[in-house]
Amino acid sequence: MGHRCTRRAETIARVVATAQLHGASYESHDRNELRALRRRVKTGELVEVFPKQFANAVYWRGLARNEQARYIIKAHAHHAPETVFCAFSAALLHGLPVTYGLLDVLHIRTKTSSPSRGSRHIARLLSVTADDVRIDGVRVTPLVHTAIDCVRYASFADGLAIADALMRKLDIDRAVFGQLVDRFLTGRKGVDAARRVATYADARAESGGESIARAVMIEAGIPPSDLQTILVDPVDTMCMYRADFLFRLRSGSTVIGELDGKEKYRDEKMLAGKDTFDALINERQRESRLTLLGMPIVRFTMKDVWTPGRLVALLAAAGVTPSTIAGRDYRNAVCRG
Repeated sequence: MGHRCTRRAETIARVVATAQLHGASYESHDRNELRALRRRVKTGELVEVFPKQFANAVYWRGLARNEQARYIIKAHAHHAPETVFCAFSAALLHGLPVTYGLLDVLHIRTKTSSPSRGSRHIARLLSVTADDVRIDGVRVTPLVHTAIDCVRYASFADGLAIADALMRKLDIDRAVFGQLVDRFLTGRKGVDAARRVATYADARAESGGESIARAVMIEAGIPPSDLQTILVDPVDTMCMYRADFLFRLRSGSTVIGELDGKEKYRDEKMLAGKDTFDALINERQRESRLTLLGMPIVRFTMKDVWTPGRLVALLAAAGVTPSTIAGRDYRNAVCRG
């Protein structure tokens, strides 16, 4: 009996580790194996990351949320290779920004005329396409179709993040994105929501966070006057800075909005060879120079963006309100998007 238990434990450890090497959790549909796997969940060795999917507990907790979602998708695809992922699941594999809350469900393409949630964990959705491509061995809807599906099903903020990212990837402008929406969605569910996203989409947004913050501003009636505006250092005119958001007020004054993210102090690409301390010093200098231009700077985080009313209150404290902001918004600025 002891030898059998030992062999089973070794087998389970091996299959979970093998799946991990392939960037996936381990999915099982064998009744006896499931019981054995769940016993190891109770001991804390494994976690059941999705119904019938398991991973090493320590390793799993070290993964970012989007990486965890990729593991789950790949495990499901391995068990059901005929599955075609669409919408937000496909967007994740295409490298588009997807809000973590949308990753709790697998989005799978259905061919039926009445799409429905397959379960609490699986959403079966109609897609604008019957085509698919493979990414890491997983079948997904093609990039453009994926983005169009997302904007038809998403909230305004999530749709804007997807649209901005697609425009950056393909180097297309707002008009072209709008044409894509009309081409694939005219007469279909979600077309009005998608057209609204197309009206405000802009490729200059540098991250999904910036896009979502802009959506909050738009819905509050305070769309930025410009995005990623280049400002000249008043001390060293050879040095230039970019402001995430610029708000021009009726009074003639200007307010800068800056989204703070941990990435600029952690991501090696953003650090560009500097250490975190250097990055912090450079950021302090940047802010002090911008302040000399006489423009108040409102710094905010994604926590401020997600907290209802918080971002709007921070901007209002600097004088940015629907009644004070100048009429023309960032869409009137000369830009790609």
